[in-house]
Amino acid sequence: MRTQICLLRGINVGGNKIVKMALWTQLYEEMGFARVRTLLQSGNIVFDAAGAQDRAALTLRLSAAFAARFGFDADHVLRDADGLDAAIAGNPFPDAARTAPNHLLVFFLSDVPGAEAMARLSALTADGPARLHLSGDALYLDIAGAVIQKTIDPVKVLKAAGVTGTSRNWTTLGKLAALARA
Repeated sequence: MRTQICLLRGINVGGNKIVKMALWTQLYEEMGFARVRTLLQSGNIVFDAAGAQDRAALTLRLSAAFAARFGFDADHVLRDADGLDAAIAGNPFPDAARTAPNHLLVFFLSDVPGAEAMARLSALTADGPARLHLSGDALYLDIAGAVIQKTIDPVKVLKAAGVTGTSRNWTTLGKLAALARA
């Protein structure tokens, strides 16, 4: 069994795209996954999948089953436990993780942004104390000390990146990693 973490974008926010975690858990159990467990109400689920799973194929399978069950699409981002651990170990802003973990966001992207996208992303933080770093398909954004403005809104960050994805703050990532290892 290989532990997988699925992160959804944009559910249970502002009364839109409501998904009960118990029903999402039930869906994954019906799909044959083991040890299915959720974290918070914001689209975090950890489960064990038998055998080697192709990430892209599994993401498509999960997305299709989700849309069929709940009647709407939601971006699915999938990482295995090793990928989540690598994102945590690769944090370029350890000071932010210690002092303001809720203001350190990690975006898990569907693909690596190209050079033009990186220029757009860099422009978002050029005028302020916010810091940005791309490492493969993980984008780190430290907004500690910055006033969150529309220029560094997570939706705008993803738009500038030109790929789909979702973000979680450092505190949530630690909880997800612990849940994945449990």
